[in-house]
Amino acid sequence: MVEVLIAGILLASALAAVSRISVAALSGSANLSDRARIEAAINDNIQAMQKEDSYYTDAWIIDNGGQEALKSACTNPPEALSNHLQIVAPEPRLAAITRTFDISSIPGILRIVYSFEGPEQQVKAEQRIIEMTPNFAAKCYSTR
Repeated sequence: MVEVLIAGILLASALAAVSRISVAALSGSANLSDRARIEAAINDNIQAMQKEDSYYTDAWIIDNGGQEALKSACTNPPEALSNHLQIVAPEPRLAAITRTFDISSIPGILRIVYSFEGPEQQVKAEQRIIEMTPNFAAKCYSTR
């Protein structure tokens, strides 16, 4: 009778340990899934930014606004690209991601900053930063 009681206690403690390990594995899997969703949404949005930058050429600017529009864009290419992207590019598909445009940190470079809260408990605010040189900016300078 005592042996059965001891065996029952050992079995219950072993099952409790397996249960804790299973719960930890499931929560880790959920965090990985959330992180993958966030990273995929950011990567998709970065690709959209790069696509829109490649379409935003000097010819496109002239066709849609004339020579004066190109001269205006050439006064501050990062600002012109930032304004264009804010109009035509889609927002990140997850509301938890905020996207900001920084035109002044690096001269001639547009920085796009994606901010989000990491899904893990130890991770707080995170950022992904891309730096873009406006595609049309090469046409703004002359070697003569």
